[in-house]
Amino acid sequence: MKRRRFKSNFRLLTHRPLVFARIYRWELLFLLVGATLDAATTVVFMRKHGPDAEVHLAIRLVAHILGPVAGPVLGKIGQVVFVLFVASLWRPWCKWLILLCGGLYLLASVSNHFVWL
Repeated sequence: MKRRRFKSNFRLLTHRPLVFARIYRWELLFLLVGATLDAATTVVFMRKHGPDAEVHLAIRLVAHILGPVAGPVLGKIGQVVFVLFVASLWRPWCKWLILLCGGLYLLASVSNHFVWL
């Protein structure tokens, strides 16, 4: 019985990140825009309302430790690294997972801006 090989982009991401970036350049740009807007609006939100008003527990914790500017920025960098790690594990869905997370980051930035939560 022949085993089907698990298709992953993880090796490409870790060993040849520039090739990964070239293949998924538009998806990564969308993710970067969404994450940047989310980080920026989170910083503004936290400076206005304080870290205790943040809904995301991990970002709130990092903001308490590092402050309302460095906390959300470093927390967002960690989230994006995790998104890329998870998305790279499923080659057929990689593009769609990156786009989904970029869209969710855009929605989170709108939520921060209008203080929906």
